[in-house]
Amino acid sequence: MSYHLTLTQDQRAAFDWVGDRYGAGDVARLLLTQCQHTPEEAEWDQPGDMAFTVPEHVAWQIRDLAEAEDFLWPCFAGELTRKLNDFCWNLV
Repeated sequence: MSYHLTLTQDQRAAFDWVGDRYGAGDVARLLLTQCQHTPEEAEWDQPGDMAFTVPEHVAWQIRDLAEAEDFLWPCFAGELTRKLNDFCWNLV
């Protein structure tokens, strides 16, 4: 089973801005190294949306990272926080 998460260029830039503070850096690394994305040739910092296919075990790792920070996603805007929490809370 896999899950899907689409991030805009601005949302990916938020991950870059937070960097390795908090769990955001680990989440970004998981998305880049453990997930497939479309378009396939797209780079993380390219304009446009990137849709990630997240394997179930990686989705649970992301949820664990979020839970460790009480699902607050420090430094992220409300829209991105809601998107990431919806992703986490919809895991089965």
